[in-house]
Amino acid sequence: MRRLTLAVCAGLWFGTATAQTCPVDPSIVFTDKEVLALRLFAIRPVLFSLNQLNQLPQTQITTERRNQVSGATTATDSQGTVWSGVLLRDFLLKNGLETVPSRALRNTRIEIVATDGYRATFSWGEVFNSPTGSQILIITKQDGKALDLQEGPVSFRALSDIRSGARHVRNVCAISLSH
Repeated sequence: MRRLTLAVCAGLWFGTATAQTCPVDPSIVFTDKEVLALRLFAIRPVLFSLNQLNQLPQTQITTERRNQVSGATTATDSQGTVWSGVLLRDFLLKNGLETVPSRALRNTRIEIVATDGYRATFSWGEVFNSPTGSQILIITKQDGKALDLQEGPVSFRALSDIRSGARHVRNVCAISLSH
């Protein structure tokens, strides 16, 4: 009996250690395969694996960063990065938003949440009614490789932002829509 109790306690501890939750909703608990939750308004969240994200239509966006060469007055060094993943608007439309009339969505707030609680917010107009929408990416790969532990498995960037830091979200766990 004692061994059984110890085994059950160890199983509960191990199960708790491997399950990951998301700050947007403590009821969202990921298995080892799931990496992202989508909550459309008050509807129960849908969980996605990295494989499911990679099966959606993929977009590649290349950004270039120019660095001033140390000691030079006019020389610059250029460094390019290729980001791959799913456009936020395509992801939302493929997963339930296409059935909601656009007029009803005009006051919608789209919040991207990281596992550490960091959040970035977009309006419906930014994503669906401006050129910015074609540069907002749910990222699964950088330069053709899976993201490193610091960035992902999933990260998020608004690549058209002039100062991208505020809406660069690492280790994204949820996308949540609300009015």
